[in-house]
Amino acid sequence: MEPLRRRADFEQVFASGQLVRGRSLAVRVLERGEGPARVGFAIGKRLDKRAVVRNRVRRRLREAIRPLPLRDGYDVVVLGRRSALTASFSALREDVEGLLRRAGLVDEEPES
Repeated sequence: MEPLRRRADFEQVFASGQLVRGRSLAVRVLERGEGPARVGFAIGKRLDKRAVVRNRVRRRLREAIRPLPLRDGYDVVVLGRRSALTASFSALREDVEGLLRRAGLVDEEPES
């Protein structure tokens, strides 16, 4: 998993990516075809004007996504909603994992 950094990449995902909505997050996914999965975060000033608060949400989301085995060849933008500010870490982790599963980026766990 690599970070999605360039503005043009974000704009491309927003323009033609598939949107999947959850309780406290939304995810836009765009198939790129090759290379590792790239993940970016869009936590706007509408959520909170304080950068400290927005960055905390971004860090928590990054940590929630980090252990997930994402499929290669996709660009993902995670959009925070207002309820993400007060959600517990476990709720964020469940929400992001569920959204990425619905988008088809995380394979189901193998049965033992």
